[in-house]
Amino acid sequence: MSGAGELAVGRGRPHRLLDRRPALFETGPLDPSSALGALFAPRTAAADPARDERRLATATLLRLGELAPALLLLPSRERSRAAILGAWADALFATAAEGDRPEKRIDRLHRSAFLIARALAGETVEAPFAERFAAESARRAFGRRALDLLISEARSGVRRPLAAIAAEAGAAWDERSRQIAGALVEALLGQEPTAATVDAAQGLLRLARLASPPAGDAGRPAPEQRAVRAAAVAAEAAAIHPLLLRGARAIGEVPLTFRRALAALMTLGLQLLGAIESHPERLLERPVRLGRLGRAWTLYRIRRDKLA
Repeated sequence: MSGAGELAVGRGRPHRLLDRRPALFETGPLDPSSALGALFAPRTAAADPARDERRLATATLLRLGELAPALLLLPSRERSRAAILGAWADALFATAAEGDRPEKRIDRLHRSAFLIARALAGETVEAPFAERFAAESARRAFGRRALDLLISEARSGVRRPLAAIAAEAGAAWDERSRQIAGALVEALLGQEPTAATVDAAQGLLRLARLASPPAGDAGRPAPEQRAVRAAAVAAEAAAIHPLLLRGARAIGEVPLTFRRALAALMTLGLQLLGAIESHPERLLERPVRLGRLGRAWTLYRIRRDKLA
């Protein structure tokens, strides 16, 4: 891909961005009230790395909702990696949907990409998150293709937000969600995923989004809208179901350290999807919840299962 959002992945190999240093990237800190500005806040004397780590982990759990307990089956280093990658991706797509002018949102995306590119190339940057991102990529590379694709999708989201595409559903949403899911799982694993792994990631991504409606959709819809919106929920659930069923094969295809967590995600995901499919109209009023005892039993059982 081309454009100002491309990244250099790997130390000692600066991207051409780093050679020309356009003025766009020299205009001071990002707007601290924006998602990317908060994430890439400059280092301060009061900075607390442990607190920042907990904040990223908490955000990851909130994003996954009822599926979050599955992350307990990841080794601690992989949980940290998932939190770092997830926080960055969340900030990218939140920026695409922020309310100011499109050119300002594009500017923030490009400037944050430049910070990441500098950190990945081994330069010192005054943004602790960028340094942590680079340190994790040094341990196991996120991969240039995956990172470039996520930035490209966020730029596209400035022009046409994901929420609008998801509301329309159809082929555009299928393609866009698959691109994003594939890039996320490729970056997380540090290697090209199998088709089944992308199916699993796409299904889980769409399910987490479906199960956590935007705040603007809260409240009881008008009677004339209820049937239409319930039908849309049912249609999305029906599209997610085969993705999860095909994605179950990925449990034996991902690296060993991810298998228990993926097995838990798929099991909890199918349980949550079944609850939504049974009564799609309930999701219009409140999030669907899985029982604590049921989730705990699922995790206990998967912990004791032998890994293939």
